[in-house]
Amino acid sequence: MPVRVYEWCDELTRSGNLFLLLSTDASGMSYLRAVPALRVRAIHAHANDIDQETAYEMQPLFAEGQEGARWPAYDALHDQPREDGRFETVMLHFAINRAVGAQWGESDLAPLLRWLSRYAAWLEDRARLNHFRNAFLYIVRARFTSEVERRARQSALNAAPPSPGSILVTDENEHWDTLHPRLESEESGQDGLSLKKMLAAGAGVPLHFLAEPESTTRTTAEAAGGPTYRHFEQRQRYFLWLLGDVLRVVVNRRSVVDRRVSRRAEIQLNGADISARDNLSLAMAAGNIMPALSSLRERGLLDDAELLRLFYRFCGETVDVDEMLARGRQAAPAKGFNWAIAQTQPVKIDPAIGEEKGGRDD
Repeated sequence: MPVRVYEWCDELTRSGNLFLLLSTDASGMSYLRAVPALRVRAIHAHANDIDQETAYEMQPLFAEGQEGARWPAYDALHDQPREDGRFETVMLHFAINRAVGAQWGESDLAPLLRWLSRYAAWLEDRARLNHFRNAFLYIVRARFTSEVERRARQSALNAAPPSPGSILVTDENEHWDTLHPRLESEESGQDGLSLKKMLAAGAGVPLHFLAEPESTTRTTAEAAGGPTYRHFEQRQRYFLWLLGDVLRVVVNRRSVVDRRVSRRAEIQLNGADISARDNLSLAMAAGNIMPALSSLRERGLLDDAELLRLFYRFCGETVDVDEMLARGRQAAPAKGFNWAIAQTQPVKIDPAIGEEKGGRDD
């Protein structure tokens, strides 16, 4: 599972759809296999509700002479084991970038494909032109008495052409010139930058994510990355919900066979931080608000519950305040812990990027 989630995320990003085939044996052990979106020919749903999918029709296997399979969608109300104890094999479908009223999702790469092909063609053309940029021809002008003499001179030069850096001595009757292509490629950099801007706009990322600073300062880059990070957070929340939905189906089937498993079992999924700035900003906020809260508590202007609620709010965490207070009363006070040392910041942190500046505080 820890390895397959990356494959599922890649499939969801590339095709916009994720089809999971779920099979469960008589012991309640479930097996998940991802099916390529290209294998699915049609999605069937209720006539009055397109969001209630009922079955998925597969493409026929012409090489093996088999008709396309038809897998039913998972239905929690009618999902029961058969006479042999096995559950019916069902399919789960998840989609991203899906328009209202549509059944199929859209790939994140869909807005980029046209411009990726244009950028690749532009790079190929530039490479071909740069190859011929250094190509040139010698033009030798002289007075020849006959065509035979001209051909003899040309044959002699072709047999031993002058090498770069060599010295060529001629008389006043012979003049040497070079013929080379004039590409006039001063604006090629702007053309490539324009194509990169279209790629960045289609991907929803700032231009410096594509290793193109374009005279962008750190402050401007930090502001430009905000919408991108929010999009990544939304996609992360959706993928965590996707995994939770799959695990809920697995738990429901297991609970039918194993009474020790509850259908109401709580499933918690946590994702990694999108950016190191998040932890740094929360830590700075909690560190700045704690002295003010402590001062209010000493003056009796708020109680322990309100102090704890506000502190965890600035930490970005949601907790049960009453439970935390009860656990704090049961826990023994920390002995031998120097709070003065704990509150010292050993290194300087850049709040813009969440990394060390390199110098230490005195």
